[in-house]
Order: sequence, then structure tokens, then C-alpha cells
Amino acid sequence: MIYDKIENAKRYLGISKNLDTALHYIMDTDLSALEDGRHIVDSENVFVNVMQAVTKAGNCEYEFHEKYYDIQIDLEGAEDIRFATEYQEITKPYNEAADIGMGLARCEAVCHMEPGRFVICEPTEPHLPGIAVEDVEKPIRKAVVKVHR
Repeated sequence: MIYDKIENAKRYLGISKNLDTALHYIMDTDLSALEDGRHIVDSENVFVNVMQAVTKAGNCEYEFHEKYYDIQIDLEGAEDIRFATEYQEITKPYNEAADIGMGLARCEAVCHMEPGRFVICEPTEPHLPGIAVEDVEKPIRKAVVKVHR
């Protein structure tokens, strides 16, 4: 997990070619001006999903990916994203076609998201986005940049 302000994104250049492409795109693009939906940056190596969502109160299943990093960015509103280092139980085995698996985990870190911040969720890292801040469910608009590892 990397958690920082978008203005500091250049600090993380050099980790991988695809991550560099994604970070340059984030630094050079007004993501809030993008329409909801999928936006291709570099074929299947880097793309952005812009969406509306409603934050959730309470515990839910953590997700993980094997092929892609997630870069989560709130465009409107705020959410918390929980992280864990391991699963207590896998509830939905990894689906290669969808690049997602789900499970139950003990929260070990929480990142508070709002416009101007980003978090990079590494492949296989258990993460739980969309958590309501102070248990108050609210609408948010966000971008999730998918980056092939």
C-alpha cells in the first residue's frame, strides 16, 4: 500500500513501467472531468474506471487482485479504505477472468480518502474500499486506475 497526496505522485515513479504510465496520467489529467465509465490509457496495461458509489457502514469482505494494482482516487466525497496483510478466510476464490477474489480479514490499517489523495493497492493485498466515514453512508464519485503488474 502506498498512501499519499496526488501532488506527491512523482515520488513513486520508477517502481514499474505501467505504474509510471498511470502516475503520469494521474498527474497530467483532470480525472474529475472524465465521464463515468472505462477510459483506456494504455490498452489493457493501464485503464481508469470512473464511477458513482455509496459508502457502506459495517464490515464487509475484502477484495484482492493478482494481475492489477488498484490506484483509488476519490473525486467527490470521502471514504475510508481498510487494509490487511492476510486473510482469515477466503469466501470467494480468485476469479482469473475478473481478476478478483474476496475474503474476511482483520483490519490492520485505514486510509482516509478525499479529493487530492490516492492509495495504491498492490496485487494480492487485501483491501476494502467504500467504507463510510464515521459510519454515515454517503455518495461518492471516484476513479480506480487499474495497472497491470
